[in-house]
Amino acid sequence: MKVKGLLSSLLAVSGFVIFTTDSYGGSIQFEHPDAKQIMLKDIPPGPRLYAVPENCKLNDPKFVAKKAPEGKKIFNDKKTANCVACHCAPGSVGCGNIGPDLDHYRTTLMKAEYIDGSKKSIDWLYQRIADYRVQIPSEFKDHPFFNTMTVNLTTGKLNYDQVCALAAFLLSLE
Repeated sequence: MKVKGLLSSLLAVSGFVIFTTDSYGGSIQFEHPDAKQIMLKDIPPGPRLYAVPENCKLNDPKFVAKKAPEGKKIFNDKKTANCVACHCAPGSVGCGNIGPDLDHYRTTLMKAEYIDGSKKSIDWLYQRIADYRVQIPSEFKDHPFFNTMTVNLTTGKLNYDQVCALAAFLLSLE
């Protein structure tokens, strides 16, 4: 009982509501006074649709070539975007295997249809990095596999220019 009480106390202090039973079988509820505020700050805003900014010229091969090194740095930076935690790309070290390998992205994955049969475009790619949630087909919204990417622009994790740089990096992978 001491272990159960200690565990309940620790979980309650961490901000969660805990229901347990006492030695007489009665229900005890623990709640941190700020639990609701703690949990609500971790809920991201709803999905948002983004347009590629005018200064992000992803249709221009010279722009893509110039911007790609910045995107590669962001891709591999564990404190900024940490894309490398889930994806592999040329020159990446310690890459994960949760997401697809992005080697040859422009000539392979970018040309493949999306799960709903739609064609990928530069707008699609920019949106995918900014806030992928608007692209999830309704029948997959509750499926964990389709809800694994970070929500970058909507949450402020990345800014428009960083999303542009990441898109340029992916488009440079032939």
